[in-house]
Amino acid sequence: MADDAAPWPPAASDAGRSREQAKQWKKERKLLAQKKAQQAPQDAIPAKPSGRAADPPGVQLSKALSYILRHGTQKEHLEVRSDGYVRVDAVLARPRIQKIAMDDTGRAPTSKDIEAAVHENVKKRFELTSGSEASPTNDGTCQWIRAVQGHSLAAVTDLAHTSLNVDNVSAHLAQEDGMYYAIHGTDESAFEQILASGALKRMRRNQIHLAKGRPGTSGIISGMRQRCTRLLYVDVGRALADGVPFDISPNGVVLTPGVGDTGP
Repeated sequence: MADDAAPWPPAASDAGRSREQAKQWKKERKLLAQKKAQQAPQDAIPAKPSGRAADPPGVQLSKALSYILRHGTQKEHLEVRSDGYVRVDAVLARPRIQKIAMDDTGRAPTSKDIEAAVHENVKKRFELTSGSEASPTNDGTCQWIRAVQGHSLAAVTDLAHTSLNVDNVSAHLAQEDGMYYAIHGTDESAFEQILASGALKRMRRNQIHLAKGRPGTSGIISGMRQRCTRLLYVDVGRALADGVPFDISPNGVVLTPGVGDTGP
């Protein structure tokens, strides 16, 4: 057995060969790393920007308006009327709006930008009007803005919505299988919660939101998100007959507070 064992220490020629191999491998690894470093700027996929800064300025402005007018007037220290209107000049003065860069010079939004955001909003979420500095219902040139639906603000109680009843529901909603219906769109996770609770609820908003039809159907511009994977059909005619109130906003969203404290 001893005669078959390899000699130790190794012969000088073997040790020298091992050192040369180690040097060569180290050199090759260094060259490979340098090559990868040179290729990285060309081959790397640019990171996709995230958050509000990734959106065009007009979209950033529209999202900021949607948050402020629906949910954030108190946090933004803005006075909101019961009809949802807030003065445009007061909105423009808020840091959340002023920090939006509308062009390469960093220009803050103006009233013209807000007008464009209102008119270009596909879902027609906003309304603009002119009035006095004290009220949008008086004559004057002071601009006022409001969101037409989607509020969680308790102070907003008097929006310009059309009330539905058993006599006019046929003029506003489609009929299928003998019922005048509206659709609540949601995702899989929320759908499971709805099933578990046994009812649709307002959650943090003032009203439950429904659409008059599926997204993409002619005349349907708002009421649910395109990415909804679950659709719940509500028999509005029957609910009206049972005394559940329903309204339609100017942009065609069907709204109901439901019944009780949480609106099931």
